[in-house]
Amino acid sequence: MRLNWLLKKSDRAKRWVRKARFEKAKKINHSSYLPEGIDRVYHIHIRKSAGTSLNNVFFNQAGLSLQEFWREPVYIKNEMVFVQHQKEPINAGNYFYASSHYPIWELNLKPNTFTYCILRNPIDRLVSLYKYYCWVNQVDDKTGYSMDPSYYVLLAQEHLLNKSFTDFVKELSSKYLSNQLFIFDKDLNPEKALERLTEVNKVYFFDKLDFAITDLTATLNLKPTQLTKERNFQNVLYQIEPEELIKAQELLIAEIEFYERARLLYLK
Repeated sequence: MRLNWLLKKSDRAKRWVRKARFEKAKKINHSSYLPEGIDRVYHIHIRKSAGTSLNNVFFNQAGLSLQEFWREPVYIKNEMVFVQHQKEPINAGNYFYASSHYPIWELNLKPNTFTYCILRNPIDRLVSLYKYYCWVNQVDDKTGYSMDPSYYVLLAQEHLLNKSFTDFVKELSSKYLSNQLFIFDKDLNPEKALERLTEVNKVYFFDKLDFAITDLTATLNLKPTQLTKERNFQNVLYQIEPEELIKAQELLIAEIEFYERARLLYLK
């Protein structure tokens, strides 16, 4: 009984702290850290495209770490507000920097929001996602959670665990199979996705991350920082046969078209 009471008390305290942060965020002048005409920065975070590492560039502006932010929806450090994976505060716009996996067409960002994204070769991204879920099965709970705040979320997705690559791909909905295409168009139409991509301020690519950091730093007047890989999933055991990759590639035809056309348009 006492344990239940303590847990409820802890939850109430957490809700109070979060509510207080929401209110404090409204009173902070976020645009004072950014160039004229930019009030905030929003990262269209595509899964398995080095987004967490790029987020760290912005966290470093306030001396904030991933371990400190962890799974908090809103965090304030050194008078800089950060938001993650929360639609309401993202739309409200009371932040210096925000990031989420929401499709951009689900959001209603405030004017003067600077947006950017990182695109990745669709096959490489899918393989990385599979490796990620394989990793979940190969670590203990303590290690898993210490490395990744989403560990228990992944662990609960039993339909994606302990699968061959082919079966893993079969279990993925189109939302996750063609995630970076879905982020820009719910019908997975490359033409419409490319049209919406034109509304993004900066489009970067996974294989050009150094350029992304240099360009973001210059564009947004950020303090210089080096790219650090926040989560490095080493020694993960997995196996994918060549024919499995061929079949996956056939399923990703629309996303591959979107990606290749985006490279022609935005790669520098």
